[in-house]
Amino acid sequence: MAIADVAEAGETLALLRESGSEGFGARCDISDPREVVSFVSQVGVRLGPPQILVHSAVVQFVRPFEELSLEDWRRTQSVNQESMFHLLKAVLPGMKAGQWGRIIAIASSTFFVGAAAMTHYVTSKGALIGLVHGLAAEVGPFGITINAVAPGLTRTKSADATLPGELFRQIAALQCIKRNGTPEDQAAVVSFLASEEAGFITGQTILADGGQGRT
Repeated sequence: MAIADVAEAGETLALLRESGSEGFGARCDISDPREVVSFVSQVGVRLGPPQILVHSAVVQFVRPFEELSLEDWRRTQSVNQESMFHLLKAVLPGMKAGQWGRIIAIASSTFFVGAAAMTHYVTSKGALIGLVHGLAAEVGPFGITINAVAPGLTRTKSADATLPGELFRQIAALQCIKRNGTPEDQAAVVSFLASEEAGFITGQTILADGGQGRT
């Protein structure tokens, strides 16, 4: 497994080793197409052409639309959705040559339910969903599937650091399952979509949100 991170990926790599897996990490700003090409080249040399791509990079913060700067907007779109364009350009040739691939984009349930003061974020995640639905027909003939996972509010370090604590309690109260989602909840869905067993599922968005809004 290869991990691209704008910072050191030591913690993730340590978790991989604890689970019995191996991998390597490299600094990579995936909003920069040159860094993406360099990273994918490293992966090719060390592990072979990428067969599975999981896009989970995110810029996430709360700010009312009228207070957003153009820089805020562009940075959010660049990291959250345009980076997927760069990654796909880099990995699709190898997947097509191998006639097999799994592409998974981490979107967000906010695209379906909205989120106050997060229009920039919702827009970026909606763009990922549109990309998935549009690209599925192009890559399917090559044995490649592409899907999105749309988590509900999930207790990640990033979310804890940028979102108010009361929001976690409010969202859990709206769900059929009355607890906050965990990274493990989302990883289980991603793992399935990356498997051979999910080979007939493509162009889909899987809501993994504890049944938010359906109580």
